[in-house]
Amino acid sequence: MRIKKQDLITTLENQKEELKQLGRTLFDCPEVGFRETKTAGLLLSFFQQHKIPCQEGLSLTGVRADIGNSGGSGYHIGLAADMDALYVGTGNEKHAIHSCGHSIQTAVLAFAVKLIKESGLLDETGGSLSFFATPAEEFIDLEYRKSLIKTGKIRFCSGKQNMIADGVFDGLDCILSVHVNGEKETRFDVGSSLTGFVKKRITFTGRTAHSGALIHEGRNAMHGATLFLSALSFLKEQFHPADGIRISPVITSCGGSLNAVPEQAVLETYVRANTLSSLKNACHLLDQCVCHCALALGLSGTVENENGYMPFQQSEPLTAVIYQNMLSFCPDDKIIKKPVSGASGDIGDLGYLLPAIQFGFSGIRGRIHSDDFIIADEENVYTNVARIILGTVYDLLTQPELQVRTPGYESRKHTYMTEWLGI
Repeated sequence: MRIKKQDLITTLENQKEELKQLGRTLFDCPEVGFRETKTAGLLLSFFQQHKIPCQEGLSLTGVRADIGNSGGSGYHIGLAADMDALYVGTGNEKHAIHSCGHSIQTAVLAFAVKLIKESGLLDETGGSLSFFATPAEEFIDLEYRKSLIKTGKIRFCSGKQNMIADGVFDGLDCILSVHVNGEKETRFDVGSSLTGFVKKRITFTGRTAHSGALIHEGRNAMHGATLFLSALSFLKEQFHPADGIRISPVITSCGGSLNAVPEQAVLETYVRANTLSSLKNACHLLDQCVCHCALALGLSGTVENENGYMPFQQSEPLTAVIYQNMLSFCPDDKIIKKPVSGASGDIGDLGYLLPAIQFGFSGIRGRIHSDDFIIADEENVYTNVARIILGTVYDLLTQPELQVRTPGYESRKHTYMTEWLGI
C-alpha cells in the first residue's frame, strides 16, 4: 500500500483543531429528535465545503455522505452517528442540551470521512465509506413523534428504524459507531452490551360505585394496580441477573374521585433485557401477571405494547480490530472489556442486521443525561476517538481477512420489519 496508516494519523494531528471546532459548533446546536434542522444544515455545509457528495431529508432530518467506489464490489463501511440532543429541566425551564454526547460522535465520524477522502485510500482499495447522521435516537417527545407518524412524515419513533425501513442502510457490509461513557479512570470501553426494550401501557378497569355507601358494589382498579406491583416485585426474583431485566412501572393515570371507587388505573413501564429471548420471556411473564391479578379481583386488565429498540450484541471480529487500534496508543488497563449496560439504543436494531460495533470513550465531567454534562478532555473525545476510527477503517479496507459480512441480510431485514416493526 502506498498510503500508510501513520499518514492518516499524521494528517489528523495536523487538522485536529478543525475537528475540535466542528465538535464545539455541533455541541452548541442542541436539537431534540426530528427537529435537528440546524444540525443537518451544519453537516451539509461541512460536506459541501469539502466536495463530499451528500443527501439530506432522510427520516425527516437525517444526512448521508458517501465516498469511494459506491455500488461496487469493494468493502462498504458505514459510520453511524446520532445527531439529537435531550431535554433537561422541567416545565418552562426545560431546554435542550447535548447531554448524551451525540454531537461528539457526529463531529468525529463526519471528520473521518473528510480525512479518508483526502488520503486517497478508497482509490487504492476499491472500498467505499458512508456516513449517516441519524435523527431521534433518544426515545423521548413521543407525542410529537406520533403526530409526525399520523401526518405521514415518518413511520416510526426512531431515526434509524425509519432509515432501515426506507433501505438507507442496504448494501453496507458493517457499521462502526462510538458513544461517550461516564468513566473517569479509564479512556475507552469495547464490546459493551445494550439492553433492548418494549414499552408497555397497562390498564386495569373495574366498576365505579359510591366509596362509602356502596363500596361493595364497586371493583377498585387501583387494587389491581397495587396487586400487580406487589406480584411484579416477587416475579423479579425469577429473572436471572445475567438477563439484565429491568422493569420499573409508574402509575400515570387513575380515574374517579374521592367519594367514588376508581374504575380505571393506568401504569406504564419499559421492559428491558440483554437478549431478545430474555426480553420476550419477561414480556410474556409480565402480561400473565397483569391477566391473573385482574382476574383475582374481578377486573379486566389489558396491555398495549410498543417495541422500542432491540438488544445490542457487538461484532466480536470488529471489536478485535477496534481493540488493537486502541492498544497502539492506550495502555490495556485503561480499556474496559465487555461492560454490561442497562441503557438502550437503536444501534441495536442495526446490529441485528449487520456486523456492528459502538465503542465507548471517556472525557466528560458531570452526569450523562443531565445539565451538568461538560466535555472536559477534548483530546480524548475528539482526537483519540478519531484515531481509532481511522485506524479501524484503514485495517478493514487493506486487510481482506478482517472484513466481516452477515449473509442473509434481506431475510433478516424481512424478519425485523415484520416481527419487530410490525409491518
